[in-house]
Amino acid sequence: MISVDEALKIVLRKGKKLPPKKVKLEDSAGLCLAEGIKSDLNMPPFNRSAMDGYAVIAKDIKPPVELEVIESIRAGYNPKKKIGRGQASKIMTGAVVPDGADAVIKVEETKALDGDKKVRILKKTEKGANIARKGEDVRVGKTVLPKGTKIRAQETGILAAVGKSNVTVYSTPSIGIISTGDELVDIARKPKPWQIRNSNSYSLAAQARQIVKDVEILGRVNDKKSEIRKLIQKGLKKDILILSGGVSMGEYDLVGEVLLDLGVKIFFEKVALRPGKPTVFGMKGDKLIFALPGNPVSTFVTFELFVKPCVKKMMGYTSYEHPIIHAELEKAINMKKKRREYRPALLKQEGTGWKVSLVDWHGSGDLFSLTGANGLLIINESVEKLNAGDMVEVMLTDGLL
Repeated sequence: MISVDEALKIVLRKGKKLPPKKVKLEDSAGLCLAEGIKSDLNMPPFNRSAMDGYAVIAKDIKPPVELEVIESIRAGYNPKKKIGRGQASKIMTGAVVPDGADAVIKVEETKALDGDKKVRILKKTEKGANIARKGEDVRVGKTVLPKGTKIRAQETGILAAVGKSNVTVYSTPSIGIISTGDELVDIARKPKPWQIRNSNSYSLAAQARQIVKDVEILGRVNDKKSEIRKLIQKGLKKDILILSGGVSMGEYDLVGEVLLDLGVKIFFEKVALRPGKPTVFGMKGDKLIFALPGNPVSTFVTFELFVKPCVKKMMGYTSYEHPIIHAELEKAINMKKKRREYRPALLKQEGTGWKVSLVDWHGSGDLFSLTGANGLLIINESVEKLNAGDMVEVMLTDGLL
């Protein structure tokens, strides 16, 4: 067996960034930039009013004072008149501050007079008040988004603001999913007492689709070498092939043998991990193959630990790690074996800190336990005992409930 850390290092060494491609801005959400983005303009592009009110000369404001209103300036309008001494222009939020003005008085600190021809200023102001200066956010030519940035809603807004209707991003891998096992039946069928529904294909596909769109469930296959071989050959057309089941030490665990027969180079087949010890990783050409354990919690955990970081690297992410939160353990935990453990857990915030408790689960076959969890409590190999009140690490796998 190799350690979790060493297994992940191997996976990340083998997972290579995919080639860049051009996409429309509206199709770029969730992808990573393969180019640095520079601004083609100043932001704001002009001295902009941050408030509804009146553009004035600050040194004129010695309340109470009355000023002549010479113009009304709305957003999207180019002011026609320069502010002189004793004058003001009515101005709206986002509008261009007219020449001559060096402050904006908030409307609630004024009183309109004579049908808006004059205004009484009720409070003193300072030069620059309520004005967003030209270029104070971004200057022309400044890098606003570096290469490798994940495009979220806020980055999409920036790309639109600098005129990028098309962006260069890293390609995303195609993923194929196969489940193996004589005991599996399609989800539309009611299983016999010795059978179970094929849930792994769907849960794995859902995990993968949180990152990429090109995910295909290739099918379920019985524990027969010829059937496994045929479906794996189909799966090797994908950038990443994920199998579940058939990787342990039983007589009918045939996936490893078939992979070797097909010329797949195996880099590891056991990880010092609970749940998920019989995890296999290999390559054929530039295709990556992950053969994960069949028990659903093991499948979930090993995907999060190994497949997801690999996919992120191939997509150009600069960071692959799950967020880790330090939390106070609510109840003591007994250790099982000297392997690193990842146990389904529920994090909740209390005051300024976090507390965590294990969800009730009955081992790696208990998929239902995961529905009550938002993270995996990490128990390192060297830990012999965890007591209530100990600070522990929890790997987030979902939004906090």
